[in-house]
Amino acid sequence: MGDYMNEALASKKQILQQEDFPVVEESYKGFYAGFEPLGKEGTVFLSSSEGIVGTELVLRQTAGSLGFFARENRCIATLEKELSRELNSLLSEGWTIHCILAYIMFVADEKTFSAQFACFCYSPGLTDEHKKTLENFIHNMVDRIASASHPSLKLTQEQFARVLQSKGEWFFAKDEPWPELPRGSIYYRRRRTFNDRLIGAALKGNRGCIIATWIAMIMIVAAIALLVWFKFFSG
Repeated sequence: MGDYMNEALASKKQILQQEDFPVVEESYKGFYAGFEPLGKEGTVFLSSSEGIVGTELVLRQTAGSLGFFARENRCIATLEKELSRELNSLLSEGWTIHCILAYIMFVADEKTFSAQFACFCYSPGLTDEHKKTLENFIHNMVDRIASASHPSLKLTQEQFARVLQSKGEWFFAKDEPWPELPRGSIYYRRRRTFNDRLIGAALKGNRGCIIATWIAMIMIVAAIALLVWFKFFSG
């Protein structure tokens, strides 16, 4: 059994080595980072229906640093200087960067919010096919994050090769442990619910989902009305 497993592993490595894959350190970066909301706009974003897990955060320059912007050009956060400098450097080199809201925390005593985001970056030197593959990989990882998973975002060379070889369908199955929260903190939001999906689509202007949201609300109100009627007036 041991010899069979060793042969299978050797065969997989040989297959991966047959294709000339890009060097992961020069082509892809993935990590989690935190941010604090900026003023009232940032707090409202994280605490309201806009702060949906899996939402892409718009990255822009603001006051000498990089920040996240919401609809109507509202700045909701500025990034820490070192991280801002690192991402600015990648942007100047033409890298594509996706920042995804991963989860939100709340400190009850202080009534303050904070959040973590998942950051995916890839090089402009990749082929169009590899870029398409990584976009598919990122899409699949965002779905996992939105399902309250905490996947590792960093890839080894072998894992990167597997992602490219699978057209973005391969992923590391084991999640990272959830970070231990500071005393007094709770997870305010770390999954995307069905209602969140409808609201998110509505915020993007998807007319079909706006209609679906209203239908869902009407059905809930109708169900409550029927329940009240059967309980108090049917007998």
